[in-house]
Amino acid sequence: MEYDVSLFKEKANRKARKIWIIFAVLLSINYGSDIANGLSTVPYYITFLLLCWIPLISGEILLRTKGYSTDLYKYDLAIGYGIFYTFLLCTTPSFIAFTYILPLTSLFVIYKDKSFMVTCGIANSIIIIISSVYRYMNGFNSMDDIKNYQLELSCIVLCYICYVISINHLNESDGALTDSIKSDLNRVVKTVGQVKTASNSIMEGITVVRELASENSHGANIVVNSMNNLENNNSNLQSTTSSSNEMTSDINAQVSHVSEMIKQMVRLTEESGEHTRISSSDLESLIATANTMADLSSEIDKILKEFKNDFQMVKEETGTIESISSQTNLLALNASIEAARAGDAGKGFAVVADEIRSLSNDTKSSSGQIRQSLQHLEETSEKMTSSMEETIELIKLTLEKVTKAGNNIKKIANDTIHLSDNIKIIDTAMKEVESSNHHLVNNLEQVSDIVTDMTASISDSNDISKRMLSKYDESAGNINSIESVVESLMCELGTGGFMVIDDVKPGMKLTIKPDENNNYHGEIISRKDNTLTVKLDDNLTLSEDRDCKLHVTVGNVIYCWNSVKVSSDKNIPSQYKIQTNSLPVIANRRKYSRIDLSNTCTITIPGSDDKISGTLDNLSANGFAFFTNDNFFMDNKGIDISIEIDKFALPNHNKLSGRVIRCSENDGVYIVGCQMPDDDTIIRDYIHKRNKK
Repeated sequence: MEYDVSLFKEKANRKARKIWIIFAVLLSINYGSDIANGLSTVPYYITFLLLCWIPLISGEILLRTKGYSTDLYKYDLAIGYGIFYTFLLCTTPSFIAFTYILPLTSLFVIYKDKSFMVTCGIANSIIIIISSVYRYMNGFNSMDDIKNYQLELSCIVLCYICYVISINHLNESDGALTDSIKSDLNRVVKTVGQVKTASNSIMEGITVVRELASENSHGANIVVNSMNNLENNNSNLQSTTSSSNEMTSDINAQVSHVSEMIKQMVRLTEESGEHTRISSSDLESLIATANTMADLSSEIDKILKEFKNDFQMVKEETGTIESISSQTNLLALNASIEAARAGDAGKGFAVVADEIRSLSNDTKSSSGQIRQSLQHLEETSEKMTSSMEETIELIKLTLEKVTKAGNNIKKIANDTIHLSDNIKIIDTAMKEVESSNHHLVNNLEQVSDIVTDMTASISDSNDISKRMLSKYDESAGNINSIESVVESLMCELGTGGFMVIDDVKPGMKLTIKPDENNNYHGEIISRKDNTLTVKLDDNLTLSEDRDCKLHVTVGNVIYCWNSVKVSSDKNIPSQYKIQTNSLPVIANRRKYSRIDLSNTCTITIPGSDDKISGTLDNLSANGFAFFTNDNFFMDNKGIDISIEIDKFALPNHNKLSGRVIRCSENDGVYIVGCQMPDDDTIIRDYIHKRNKK
């Protein structure tokens, strides 16, 4: 509990007030019973009540107007109760009434005011003497009364002497204790200063280790993901290789089968070539036969034509026979006529004539039949001639087709010979492919074995990476635990009053919060006692002094004031005065998410014209890291720098400032980590949006 003089004065006044009220109530009840018993009069009791309660009421008014911690209350208590105490001693017949002051005076010890107690003792002794004289003059003057008066004065004086001695002892004890506390406090303050410095160093180290652990964890995650992908790819490759191996074996078997089939094809093709040659010879014979048939057909045609001519001659001769038959018949008729004329002499001639007529009729009949047969033969001959002509035409067409077929078959025979040669070449090539496939199968088996070994190695590496990642997680957990302990320690130091305004230095970044919706960022220019002169990035309009919240970034922690007075600097519009009247509350700086970036950047050292080229590694709302080939930062940790990021997604936030907190070297490349003096909410929101995609 913090020591506050006003607080303890208030507590002392409240305790004295309670005792005074209780004592006044008890006395009022006690003397009220005397009225009921007839031992006192009403006017006396009214005077008693007025003298008892009026000082108490005036003291109450004093506390409420001057405050409960006012020093005047003890004097009101002493004077008011002293008047009432004097009235009691002078009017009461009881010799123990002098003890009514003792409960209240013993309470005065809590004020530990020696001078006040001596003054009260002198006043109380004077009251005892005055009351003794008053009572002596009113008849209480016996030797016992005088002894009582002496006893009362001696008792009061002795009590006050004891009070003063007790107060002296308490003050000496408190002084010695205070001196001891001061001595211890000096050591504590010195130790606390060392603890603050060590805590800041620990926090800086923790920040560095946390960032490294975060980066290593991030890198380990990437490695694990890559190893998982590689393991999956290798598994797929192994599966594909095994499948390819199996397929190659199948292909090998199929190639062997195809090779055997090609061998059979070659054999069949050779046989087909032989058959084709035979067919070609047969076709040649067929062509010769067809030619012979054509010749024979020509001869038949010639014979038929001769037959036709002969037939025509027969026909003509048959006509002659018919003519002769007709004449014979006519002669027979004439002979019959002449025989009839001759009578009996011509009967024999008539018989002959009849026979001739009969023969002529028969000849005519036979000639008719011959003519009919010849006519039928002529028709048949014409049909035969037509058929033979059609046959000859068909034989000619067949001869042409057979000739073409013979030519085609010769070509087929030639193509078959070429095909046979090509198939022999293919057979040789397939044998070579078969041999190559054997080698391929062997190679794939070796690749499969290698992939199996690689998969096992990758699996082991993956397990190791996961174990490393778990170690990083454990380290991060331990770092967080250490950070929490140090943070609690620093918060305790802040609560204990060791984090003070003296820690705030010019150049530190601050945030003023007039309300929950508005923040004004700036920088401390100077400090004098509890007053800060600051410069804000944006103007804060103030018509009068305003209560605001104040956050100041002090290294790895933030000093927070919930109530400060902010006023405008009339001389410089952009400057403001901040009055702090309390100790700050300590809060650790937030841990923000980071993203990986590879933008080029230019690093500038304040006060130097040198420019250093680098490449951004990662970025968060209160820190960044970059790669560079310049070893400048190895020996310059703790310096302030500024960087300008090329082609940054936030053009208005591409210039950042920070303090170098770490630098490590990897094959000539230096990895530099920096902490920003203030948290950038724009970058925080940008990273948050990117991480959500």
